[in-house]
Amino acid sequence: MHPQNFFPFIFVAIFVLIIGSFVFKIFKNGGLKSAIFGVPIERTVGEIAATNPSRIMSIQSVAVKVHVLGGTSPDKAVGLEFVAKCYPSYQMFPVSLSKAGARKLIMLLESAANGR
Repeated sequence: MHPQNFFPFIFVAIFVLIIGSFVFKIFKNGGLKSAIFGVPIERTVGEIAATNPSRIMSIQSVAVKVHVLGGTSPDKAVGLEFVAKCYPSYQMFPVSLSKAGARKLIMLLESAANGR
């Protein structure tokens, strides 16, 4: 057999491994969002919607969801999920924070809200 005959099989094998590992993460962590964060989501604390979504990019709504993340990793204690929705698309951007990082974010937000 010629080596060129193996390329389609190698391509399919790599594709199956990539998809298979992502499907495994989905089942291991308990859902698609948990797989994206890399750890299970224990609970969702709440959601805050933006007051004035961007008119330039025709975004209909923007929200930030706050999750308590499970697992044993101290670097992934709080999950922020930024969600932008518009007519043809849905975009989700996950951010994992440690407890110390979450406390610092709280301080920065309080400082900005108080105008300091």
